[in-house]
Amino acid sequence: MNGKSDVEEMKQKLKRSTGPSRGRLEERLDAGISSGDAEEDPGEDTRAHRATFHQEKNEGARPTGPHHAVDEEEIETYAPKEKHKDGPKRRKRTRPKFTRAHFYLMLLMLLLFLVGLLIWYVTSSASEVKNIEISGNQLISDEEVEERLQFGTGDRMFSANLSQATENIAMLPAVEEVEIEREWWNTINVSVTEYQAVGYVANNSDYYPVLENAQVLRGYPSTPGSAPILHYFEGREFDQMVESLNDIEPDIREGISEIYYRPSENSSTRIHMFMNDGQEIVADYRTINEKMNYYLSMREEIDDPQSGLIDLEIGSSFLPYGSDEAMEVKAGIYEAPVQAPYIEEVNQALGDVKESLSNIGEAEDGEE
Repeated sequence: MNGKSDVEEMKQKLKRSTGPSRGRLEERLDAGISSGDAEEDPGEDTRAHRATFHQEKNEGARPTGPHHAVDEEEIETYAPKEKHKDGPKRRKRTRPKFTRAHFYLMLLMLLLFLVGLLIWYVTSSASEVKNIEISGNQLISDEEVEERLQFGTGDRMFSANLSQATENIAMLPAVEEVEIEREWWNTINVSVTEYQAVGYVANNSDYYPVLENAQVLRGYPSTPGSAPILHYFEGREFDQMVESLNDIEPDIREGISEIYYRPSENSSTRIHMFMNDGQEIVADYRTINEKMNYYLSMREEIDDPQSGLIDLEIGSSFLPYGSDEAMEVKAGIYEAPVQAPYIEEVNQALGDVKESLSNIGEAEDGEE
């Protein structure tokens, strides 16, 4: 009975309903009739009835009228607002202005730092001379240079008198130029430029360098190197010979072994030279600088250096050994050297001075 009353009630609602709600009620009515005919559990009918009733009640509460289907694509969607990436704005902090007082404060702090650094450097071992680098010296030893510096390792860098040390080293006869510089923090560099040795003179068993300025380093004995040994040269001849050697190319000058001064009655400027390749040369010391620079080309024209000698005194000729010319020249150059006339005059003058001084001394003794 209850089932039929429910069906009747649903039919009444069906007449009042329109649109999709009516269709759903018809479907439920049909489902209810079929379920009423079947033998089911009355508890399940009751639960279904209650669910249907509440659903119909809710649907009936909706406003009636023509149904409008809403397309999902027409529904306007709104994306959620994105938060600002940088987050909430913050108030800008005002930077302190750089004033003149700040500048003076920084300047004072810098000055104090520099003064402290200077005091530390002066009072500590950091200001001591630790290295003395000497370069450019060959004839003068490092020990002699260091002795003339008048300061050494362990002394203060700021107390080293570089100008006085420069003058002391420049007084050495072999020194042409010297430069001394501080290399902070602990090194002093001494750069020496020496006069070039263009020859050597012999004294007993020692050999002394002859510099390009015609000075002889008597206190610096050394082994002859890339320069010839000079024999019997004195005074004016010595200076002229040194001047000529300065003009000869270094590679040719290195090939000269010995040079002898061989004046004669006919020629007071004649010299006799021995080369390291075995060649003999007779020349004039006044013109040897011009002719010796062509020695290499002359040497190529001579097949055997032991076959004769080269005469450069007047012209330029090769004299084979055994010829009359070669025998005459060799006879003259191997004689005992003759002093130049002006040397005899100088010796005569010195003798006269000595005699005058002795006469004055004898006269003073007689008066007493």
